[in-house]
Amino acid sequence: MKYTAPARLLELEESATLKASEKANEMIAKGINIYKLDVGEPDFSTPRKVIDSAYNAMLKGYTHYASSAGVLQLRQAIAEKYSVNPSNVIITPGSKQGIFYALYALLNPGDEVLLLNPAWSSYKQIVRLTGGVPVEVNTDEDFEPNLDIIMNKLNKKTRAIIINSPNNPTGAVYGDKIVKQVSQLAKENGLFVISDEIYDQLVYEGDYVSFRKYMGYEDGLILINGFSKAYAMTGWRLGYAIASPEIIKQMVKIQGHTATSPATFAQLAGITALKECEEDVKTMVKEFSERRKIIIEMLDKKGLKYVRPKGAFYFFIDLGKYIKGADPAEYLLEKARVSVTSGLGFGESYPTYIRISYATSRETIISGLNNIFSAIGI
Repeated sequence: MKYTAPARLLELEESATLKASEKANEMIAKGINIYKLDVGEPDFSTPRKVIDSAYNAMLKGYTHYASSAGVLQLRQAIAEKYSVNPSNVIITPGSKQGIFYALYALLNPGDEVLLLNPAWSSYKQIVRLTGGVPVEVNTDEDFEPNLDIIMNKLNKKTRAIIINSPNNPTGAVYGDKIVKQVSQLAKENGLFVISDEIYDQLVYEGDYVSFRKYMGYEDGLILINGFSKAYAMTGWRLGYAIASPEIIKQMVKIQGHTATSPATFAQLAGITALKECEEDVKTMVKEFSERRKIIIEMLDKKGLKYVRPKGAFYFFIDLGKYIKGADPAEYLLEKARVSVTSGLGFGESYPTYIRISYATSRETIISGLNNIFSAIGI
């Protein structure tokens, strides 16, 4: 029988970040030397105490089903950290799955979700998968939310807005004033705010301000976080969401019929990460900060256009002055043997941009950037 994909999948795009990495990996498998500045995955190992915790949990029998809401001990640890009740918490197989559950719990077909561009490529696709309509809202020249532009996008179908600070791909960290203004706008207009705070511990300038400072979960805040970035646990697939008990109840129902729950022993290891790995996080953040300084110095020396990132581990760089008539990411993979992510993966307004990740070694960063400079003639 001939297979025809459903319409909802035909309009779905591949993950821009994973696509770039996979293409580079194919070239590497053929013996081609590629400098990978693409995927946002820490090059650090998961802290040994977390690995030991998972191993010990398995030996103790934590190898069976867990509650669809997640292991109670981990929910309690997260609830304690955020000053909420365990009924406000669901443990998910990565933060991406938490965003999916949240949108599935919120949206009726045709409901609109505002995305602040440039935005992580999966947001748009998850909105589509859950029956919603993604509405792209450009940020200002500093990649920060513009309240007037947001207001102009609101209508009766607008249901939610997704916020990501520190931001992927720009590294922007929204200050207190912006967080307060967006929170007030959301409450006044009855919008749910899905605040993706996965990079909240990776901040190098200023203070991090969570949306929970100005919004309660009963106001419509849904906070998304996880263990992948700050604890170098990308492969563990462990995230969480915090929301009102009514929303969490629906998210648990969805998880119960899909993933069931994350691996039980991984959840026990998550407790160790939360409670015992503060120094490991500080060590990693210190190294990221040093890599960031190296990149700033190199980019400034060449006069390239970018906005100074304050958090996460990305730079969003405009190469429109140097690369004409081609996707900069494809051009650099061919000409410079450097894998980066195309700006188009983060919004239609960024065809001349690339995102580079500095979640890799200093040697790779320096060599990769020098290859880029040579390829564009600077």
